[in-house]
Amino acid sequence: MESYKSSMRKFKIQEDRKVKSHLKEFYKGLNQMESIAVELRKLDVIFTEGNIQEYVTPLLGRDLDSMEIFVLLGKLNKENE
Repeated sequence: MESYKSSMRKFKIQEDRKVKSHLKEFYKGLNQMESIAVELRKLDVIFTEGNIQEYVTPLLGRDLDSMEIFVLLGKLNKENE
């Protein structure tokens, strides 16, 4: 039978792996939004929450969720300032 400390250690290792996996996915998504922002800057269009889906869907192959729209508009507007 395992001791309490060793089982807690295993649990902590599992949790750390989950966090690492989530962080990788998060930064992968940010990198993807950056590459899409580079492509959208070439179009020289003013993007809003209402019209960004029609430009992004052909590039990404799917619709963006609300957080992705927020991040992408932030990246596009940061470059304009």
